[in-house]
Amino acid sequence: MRYGTIILLTFLGFIAVLGFIWFFILIQLKSYSQSLQSIEASFQGQSIGNQKQLIADFNQYLEKLDRTQKNHPYYSSVLAELANIIPAGVRLDSLSIDEKNQAVISGFAPQRSQVLILQDSLEKSKFFADVEKPLENLTKQTNINFNFKFKLLTEKLVNE
Repeated sequence: MRYGTIILLTFLGFIAVLGFIWFFILIQLKSYSQSLQSIEASFQGQSIGNQKQLIADFNQYLEKLDRTQKNHPYYSSVLAELANIIPAGVRLDSLSIDEKNQAVISGFAPQRSQVLILQDSLEKSKFFADVEKPLENLTKQTNINFNFKFKLLTEKLVNE
């Protein structure tokens, strides 16, 4: 009988040790779970903060784009005006407009009278101001390579 009691006590001791191990593992698991949840919440908070910043930056960009678009000159009006005032037979080779709305056109005219008509039309146009007319435009009677510099009146371009 003594032998059965020793086995029973050993078995109960083994179960007690397993119970303590199980209890210790549960405590550790709960601790790790809480740590994981706090880390996850921390990352989510950062992600939300990052998302808010990205949205704020994007909204700021859209506002800037909207302001730019509202004040953007309609250069199609300039092209239409130039198409209307260029005399027949005159070829326009280039048009450049810088960020200060200074424009330069160059081209070819078979006759000096055509260059004079174009010059007069540029000066009378409501879209252009301060037309610079180089003397080189008028030195020859025929086959003239001309150029004009002028300022675009942006208030006309925005409102047209």
